Amino acid sequence: MTKTEIYNEDYTKLNHAYIQIYDSYKRLVDADDADEEVMMVLASILQVMNPTLDKIKSEMTVSTRFKDTGEDSTAPAKVKAEKEIGANGEVIFHPKFC
Repeated sequence: MTKTEIYNEDYTKLNHAYIQIYDSYKRLVDADDADEEVMMVLASILQVMNPTLDKIKSEMTVSTRFKDTGEDSTAPAKVKAEKEIGANGEVIFHPKFC
């Protein structure tokens, strides 16, 4: 099995994991007793995972299930990232699929 085949099969799962981590982080930001160590680890995971997902997606040979809603259904999916500054000044990106 090649890396591209693995990327094709696993990208959606990895992206879902990223979104779940982001959602947990965002909820912890609002917690009165948030653990700063946990917050830093989650933010670090998100910072590393975001460009990694971009690289994986760029090397895929199949389209993701997130499609552009324009007239051309074969157009690649458009991805926008919401940028957020974390409690310690770290930058966190959350993908938004158009």
